[in-house]
Amino acid sequence: MNLKDARSFVARFVKGEYTPEEYATFLRWLQDASIDELGIIADEHEALFEQWSLAAVAPSPEWVGQLEQKLDEQERLAPVKRLNTGRVVRRPMWIAAASVLLAVTGGYLWYNHSIDKQAAVADNPVIALNKVFSVARGGQQQEFTLADGSKIWLNAASTLKYPASFSGSERTVELTGEAYFEVTGSAARPFHVKIKGAEIEVLGTHFNVKAYGEESSSKTTLVDGAVKVIRGTETLQLKPGEQAEIVYPTSGANPPMKLQKGVDIDHVLSWKSGDLEFKDDALSNVMQAISRCYDVEIRYQSGIPEARFTGNFSRQSNIQQILNQLEHQNIHCSLQGKVVTVLR
Repeated sequence: MNLKDARSFVARFVKGEYTPEEYATFLRWLQDASIDELGIIADEHEALFEQWSLAAVAPSPEWVGQLEQKLDEQERLAPVKRLNTGRVVRRPMWIAAASVLLAVTGGYLWYNHSIDKQAAVADNPVIALNKVFSVARGGQQQEFTLADGSKIWLNAASTLKYPASFSGSERTVELTGEAYFEVTGSAARPFHVKIKGAEIEVLGTHFNVKAYGEESSSKTTLVDGAVKVIRGTETLQLKPGEQAEIVYPTSGANPPMKLQKGVDIDHVLSWKSGDLEFKDDALSNVMQAISRCYDVEIRYQSGIPEARFTGNFSRQSNIQQILNQLEHQNIHCSLQGKVVTVLR
């Protein structure tokens, strides 16, 4: 993201027209932005904010701390200012920068307000999923650890929302994209992964979830332990080597969840070791994966071919090398800039 992109995001942000992935990218940009860039973004936000209104909440301590440190390093001799939070800051510009952070945090919670309201109605403590870990389109898989010790690997174009700490009787996160989980066991505090239209309940186990918003189905694959995949009144309890698939129809009633046994775990987890492995996959699925991993746009010259593909790509290969492999199976493509056009 550059300054132009950040200004564009702010314009969408104040109207609530943004995605969690865009939000995460903007937060990363804020971390590296210069003082002048922060001022420009603050001015942009203030001008637009006169037309729109968001709830004001305290800025995220993590980002406040990071930007304060940057200000400390750049302007140690500037006059000291205080926010009403009591935090010491080193320059009046911080007031503008903090206003951006305040709005960003407020907008993020507002973006998820329906979930929070539903939880509050149940008279239970509301645990805000106020942290975001994401891997951008074209990015390599990344690993991180939650507060409870659970480890998660995130694939390209994926976002995980989670709380700063787990409290109460449950541990809940929300996933868009693909992730591999190694959950720390706790019978008293089950682990829940929310995906599109469903929820996965875990006690402590290893499993993979693929739930990209643009795909027509999601797949949960169990490596070891036990998980339940819950959608409405439906429940599938998986054993190691089994996979639950949820199909999202474009119209009509939802079909029942599918259970597949004897799944090739190495195939499912190939992305985690830096590969893209396909076995008789529909070309549309292959091209979606390539689009996410190489951050390219896919176009079809004459509709989506019925072709299927079997093969293995290394993420160390460049996009042209990938297209050359497709060519060997009579799948012809052209590359112009960041646009791949499928010719067959």
